[in-house]
Amino acid sequence: MVKGENRMSKQNMFAYNRGKKRRFAFYSLLVLVLALLIITSYIIYLKDSNLFFVKGINTGFSHVAYHLSATTLLGSFYAPFFGGLFFVPVPLELIFLSFLKAGHLPWLLVLLYLLGLFISYTFNYFIGGMFTETSKKIISYKKFYKIKGFINRYGSGGIFLFNVLPLPSQPLSAILGVFRYNRYKFYLYSMGGQLIKYSVIALGYFYIV
Repeated sequence: MVKGENRMSKQNMFAYNRGKKRRFAFYSLLVLVLALLIITSYIIYLKDSNLFFVKGINTGFSHVAYHLSATTLLGSFYAPFFGGLFFVPVPLELIFLSFLKAGHLPWLLVLLYLLGLFISYTFNYFIGGMFTETSKKIISYKKFYKIKGFINRYGSGGIFLFNVLPLPSQPLSAILGVFRYNRYKFYLYSMGGQLIKYSVIALGYFYIV
């Protein structure tokens, strides 16, 4: 009787998990389709519209694009603010070099970069904690468990290294949120590693290059 109950329990669990995956796939597809429709509608019908909210969006895009392309100080905040999001994989280190070439004060650039990363990594952390399965899907299961294995092996030192070295620390910040990693340590090792990395890049640029 017990064996039969266990077998039935496993079958029920399998059916439950399959149903849960199907619902997740359906809602993910629905959100994707809606997002594509909104983007397509905006490009075709609303981009040149005189509607107030459309003008606001266009102004915001133009504002950010200008400061990034002109490598202004404000752009040096926008780069890590947007580029630090776990679903926007960009080479922030290379972008940082472009701001150094623009002649800005190195210490100010490092400070603005850290501020932008602090905000974007905070967003990643809390999104990872609130939407665990969605975060895994966006990051990709392969990358998710690869990074998780690295952190399990090296612990807090691994988090620090991930931020010091040019590694994908953006998804790492979301992964740490998934596992509810201690927030104090999260900021300490993440921001500490980023501070060292960009300070070294700045020093290397001016004293070596």
